Amino acid sequence: MSELVRHRARAVAFLMWIGLALGSMIHQASAQPAQPDPAHVEFFESRVRPILVEKCLNCHGETKPKGQLKLTSRSVILSGGSSGPAAVAGKPDESLLIEAVRYRDEPKMPPKQKLPDAEIAILEKWVAMGLPWPAEPSNADPRPAATTPKGDDSGPGFTEEQRKFWAFQPIQNPKPPTVRDAAWPKSDIDRFLLAALEAKGLKPAAPADRRTLIRRATFDLTGLPPTPEEVRAFLQDQSDDAWPRLVDRLLASPAYGERWARYWLDVVRYADALDSRGAGGVGDILDAWRYRDWVVEALNGDMPYDAFARDQIAGDILPSKDPAEKQAGFNRSGTIATTMLAIGNWGNGDADKDKILTDIADDQVDVVSRAFLGLTMACARCHDHKFDPISQKDYYGMAGIFFSTHILPKLTPKGAGETIIRIPLLSSAELAKREQREARIARLDKHIKETAAARYASLSKELKARGGRYLLAAWEFSRRPEAEKTAESLDRFASQNGLIPYPIRQWIELLGLGDRRPLNRKSENLGGVP
Repeated sequence: MSELVRHRARAVAFLMWIGLALGSMIHQASAQPAQPDPAHVEFFESRVRPILVEKCLNCHGETKPKGQLKLTSRSVILSGGSSGPAAVAGKPDESLLIEAVRYRDEPKMPPKQKLPDAEIAILEKWVAMGLPWPAEPSNADPRPAATTPKGDDSGPGFTEEQRKFWAFQPIQNPKPPTVRDAAWPKSDIDRFLLAALEAKGLKPAAPADRRTLIRRATFDLTGLPPTPEEVRAFLQDQSDDAWPRLVDRLLASPAYGERWARYWLDVVRYADALDSRGAGGVGDILDAWRYRDWVVEALNGDMPYDAFARDQIAGDILPSKDPAEKQAGFNRSGTIATTMLAIGNWGNGDADKDKILTDIADDQVDVVSRAFLGLTMACARCHDHKFDPISQKDYYGMAGIFFSTHILPKLTPKGAGETIIRIPLLSSAELAKREQREARIARLDKHIKETAAARYASLSKELKARGGRYLLAAWEFSRRPEAEKTAESLDRFASQNGLIPYPIRQWIELLGLGDRRPLNRKSENLGGVP
């Protein structure tokens, strides 16, 4: 197998692993109908829980809740306090919680200051969803709950079983298993596959025919069917290396990166626009396509996965491989790669401009942990994870890194939209040349305007002095004999009289001497219609 095949195979294996992991999650979710919708739970964790923690739990937490109302779980919210149930699932207009935050009647909550409209809308949507809340673990869940040792205030305590979960172990190189059918495996990977089949009493499927092989390979690697000519050529090629050469050709195709880049772009929540209402505006991600093309080129160029990950997280501060860029302290490719951190769903902070910075960092922690760690850390913004060994300390340790950088040049006033920072993709020397060219263009533009203004002023002065002659010329041209109207043009008439055509035409139209009449007379009715 060529180096090209090996590098690409690693990329394909990684993307397939993502697909299998996501498929496993979906299967587990569908197998437990009692569990809430994962998307709704994510909405609660990212939008609702921060509001409850910041604005509500000081008065309605576990300790001495006011009005005997706790907002610490779905069940206690539904049971309510001294005034009755705090919410009715699916009915925000009938929920006391929503009435209180709307400030329409007593009680008004929070009492000191009304919540921003955006946060009220989030709570309304949450109640309309049915108050989704992360489900408590069932007895069938094999993962033990985290335990905190008594007297330890440093954070959550995680069991050894949790720490030994396979996803948190270092990558190892296990010895291939022995198999009964030693003739079937063509590589060590085949031994792992065959061992799993034999353990179930199964045998591998028979080898596919050549037509099926080329269709499978072409669809898998490029997402496109093979052409009839490609199928015919492969069927006729009986050489020993026909199959490796086919795979190499498909891996070298631009369609390979275009196909597999789509899966990665889904993982990192790629979008061509932040909001359809402002598509193409200054607040949009106008150059998102550069990042899309960067991912395609990274796959087609066999970029090692460690570099692929590193560039997207910190490419703008890494040294460039280009000698000229490296000397200038600039990394064009790495800067484009970090666009991943700027394509996010964090809104514009209409009511709370300071909170937008925390929301941006939260989005960046979320995408990095999901894409590169294969787990979610966003929930730890408000609480330690129940099952995964992720604490709030871990979350804010990573968030602190993203707080040290910014994708907004500055915060705008309340109510105004934000504009993402745009970084020039040119070196300082190239920028200097560009500024020189722009300065020269500005000087030439100024010279053209000044010259035109002087010429217009001179022409105006000339026309004013000969106004009577131009007025008479307009009359003469419009009253010329019928025989001359078809033979003589205005340009020719003006040239014969040493005049400029444009002022004559203007006088003709102004006085209504031509075919068109000016709208300069008032009429109370037209055709009998007032």
